[in-house]
Amino acid sequence: MIIKPMKLLLTFLTSLLTGVTVMAQISHGGEPYNWKNRNHSEVGFYSLPAQNIEALRQEDDQVDPLKNSPYRFGANVAVDLDVNNSGSWTYLPNGDRIWRIGINSSGATSLNFVFDQYQLPEDGRVFVYAADGSQLIGSFTSENVSQVGSLGVGLIFSNAIVIEYHEPEAAIGTGYLHIDNVTHGYRSALGGVESTLEKAGPFGNSGSCNINVNCPEGLPYGIQKRSVAVIVVGNSGICTGALVNNTAQDNKPYFLTANHCTPGNNQIQNWVFYFNHDAAACNGNTGPTNQSVSGATVRAKNLLSDFALVEMNNPVPQSYNACYSGWDATDSQSNVSSAYGIHHPGGDVKKICFENNAPYHQSLGGFASEVWYIDEWELGVTEGGSSGSPLFNQSGVIIGQLAGGAAACDGSVNNGLFDFYGRIGVSWNTGSTSTTRLRDWLDPGNTGSLILSNSCSASLPANEITLGAFGNEETIYCSLVEYNQSITVFNTGSNIVTSLTGTVTFNGSSQPLNWTGNLAVGGAATINLGLFALQGGINSIVVNVPTVNGMADPIPAGNLKTQNVTFGENPVTVTLTINFDDFPDETSWEIVNASGTVIYSGGIYSEDELLLNLTLCLNEGCYTFVMEDNFGDGICCQYGNGFYSLTDATGTTLASGGEFADFEETAFCLQALSVNSRELAQEWSIFPNPARTEIQITTSKDLAVKSLHVFDPTGRAIDSATGSTLQSGNSRIDISAWPSGIYIVQIETAFGLSSRKLVVTK
Repeated sequence: MIIKPMKLLLTFLTSLLTGVTVMAQISHGGEPYNWKNRNHSEVGFYSLPAQNIEALRQEDDQVDPLKNSPYRFGANVAVDLDVNNSGSWTYLPNGDRIWRIGINSSGATSLNFVFDQYQLPEDGRVFVYAADGSQLIGSFTSENVSQVGSLGVGLIFSNAIVIEYHEPEAAIGTGYLHIDNVTHGYRSALGGVESTLEKAGPFGNSGSCNINVNCPEGLPYGIQKRSVAVIVVGNSGICTGALVNNTAQDNKPYFLTANHCTPGNNQIQNWVFYFNHDAAACNGNTGPTNQSVSGATVRAKNLLSDFALVEMNNPVPQSYNACYSGWDATDSQSNVSSAYGIHHPGGDVKKICFENNAPYHQSLGGFASEVWYIDEWELGVTEGGSSGSPLFNQSGVIIGQLAGGAAACDGSVNNGLFDFYGRIGVSWNTGSTSTTRLRDWLDPGNTGSLILSNSCSASLPANEITLGAFGNEETIYCSLVEYNQSITVFNTGSNIVTSLTGTVTFNGSSQPLNWTGNLAVGGAATINLGLFALQGGINSIVVNVPTVNGMADPIPAGNLKTQNVTFGENPVTVTLTINFDDFPDETSWEIVNASGTVIYSGGIYSEDELLLNLTLCLNEGCYTFVMEDNFGDGICCQYGNGFYSLTDATGTTLASGGEFADFEETAFCLQALSVNSRELAQEWSIFPNPARTEIQITTSKDLAVKSLHVFDPTGRAIDSATGSTLQSGNSRIDISAWPSGIYIVQIETAFGLSSRKLVVTK
């Protein structure tokens, strides 16, 4: 058994900023002065000192797997910057003035900071933006100040930012801003632009065994997910938590997280809470960051069950569509038969994990001693940054918040280890004052209630469904005349679903869709949509199910699903071969088109995977093939002689290799075969492939071959024949002396050249 040194469990989320990304932090709109014609030549930039990133990473490697502290994404750098000692003032023709200061930090993936002193006149406005204009936060006004006179500012995904304060003439000299620290981001969070030292994994910031909350598995939990938010804590860390309901049902913004995420009340005043940071698609790795709230105050916390209840300084805007989750404080194991968690690992988009068995009480002693214990997640997992996230029981109410554990991804599956959550039932009545228990805050009327539903249950429709994924998700085909399709439907209402009525529209022509059955609340069913005859070009399949149980579904957004399927008019078939090294669980790949869209991807692979052979269909055009290794040592040659090869239908190598570090990118362009070449390519093949000792060249009819050549991986011809006729099934080549590798077999006929890739394994 080969063992590598312990590796950093770090993958990162790439976000391409197009135009200006505006991040709302209960901001008040507008834009900086002369925004469209801005010029930074007059702005003085303050440069942060270089950071010891390697030392930070070594610390993270030890701390991240424990989940008993916030996931650190940046280093706080102490500064002393204010409107008097830094930056510059510019006076405007109308008598107003503007203060600007730039801050840069070489190599930073993001910058964010705290105004530890924030004092604005009534009409003063503050903006913060990336120096290249790609991202803008603000405006902030006097209404944004916290109870201690400070303001935490959200993340700007750039290594250079500009702060701009517009002070009206009537209030000159009355405003004051001071910054005491700036955070240099060194690994991505919330979808920030990745560092040159890092790369994005196939599932964003988190391990590949995580499941996006908007995957089919998570769709039945659409109400619960709306309470969960990611927190930027201490200006440089990430935790998770959830809004919680109280018996007054007044939407007071109480937020439950872990005690170990709360270093001090003044820092909590500068927390930033991001809601609805979800990927729209199951395989997406970016989500909105434009719905946030800044600042909170601790109401209660306790080490015994590692809980903290904070109250946000501002109400959550109605436009965020948030729910306040219910809870079960009975602490009864008999009330729990299964559980699930919703969380933000590493600040990534929202994920979900499932415990199919009943978690149980455990006393660990010391930190977070009274917990719900989960032996192993059946599906999904938690990671650093998930700390404080809610644990829901099978009824969809919170029974605890994540305190720690060793569960993590091991390649594309979880590692089979445990997690533990502080218990709501213990937090409910611990200690002798309201500052150490939940009861006083979540049951302000002293009703004695120990179970409360979420704030959205009353509005849950009786007859409501949500369409899930199509059964066949492939969207490009080279040679197909009939396409079989189905779709998953979830019962997200409060009634059993016995009938569905709608339409299936294919290329503009609609047919009725009628389904009958018995779909339980929270259950899922698969509806067969039938066969479709694809046409050349883009084919559109639209499923619309507006009627449930004979009544109109009141939430139509979940009743419409569209898929575009391309049957290429000029398609090109490519073949991907990967001969893995000893660690397939580190390997992933992507094919990206010219507009940056991922067309195909794969990884991470199981440890017993030896060889991958895929035939893929692409349209004419240009692409980039990306080969990745998350340990940073490629797939050859220290831990096995792995290699990869991407070839077209003629056998031409488009990308190949094996020796690289984190990743290797190869650009290539494809042109469809001529009719004769395409016909020729379909007339012959090599069997077996892969092969060990002998190959047989088979044809569908006799081909007059002018020449036959075999090329080794270096391009050297190692075998050839001329002027022969290949009879189907009769032409054999002895390859027993050939080393393992990828070879090209090429024939030339009157129709032209045609090639086949041959994989030889020993």
